[in-house]
Amino acid sequence: MIPVATDYPRLTAISLELHPSPNNPLGAKGAGEGGIIPVGGALANAVASALSSLGIQPRALPLTPPRVWQLIEDARRAFVRNGEP
Repeated sequence: MIPVATDYPRLTAISLELHPSPNNPLGAKGAGEGGIIPVGGALANAVASALSSLGIQPRALPLTPPRVWQLIEDARRAFVRNGEP
């Protein structure tokens, strides 16, 4: 299954920053966007590693269960089509 926000521990963050950002009209500042960037790649690499014996290399996200099953089925069909047992 795809990890969702409820799969992670609950964190409480307290911001002591009382100065808005001068770089945008809302005064908002980025906080955690950088930490989410590598997650999709890490999950795709884990799936690729788990299915490496089938030659599967995921190229699109999200890796939903139906999509992973389709990748497995496509690899099986290619294996059979190439005259393998």
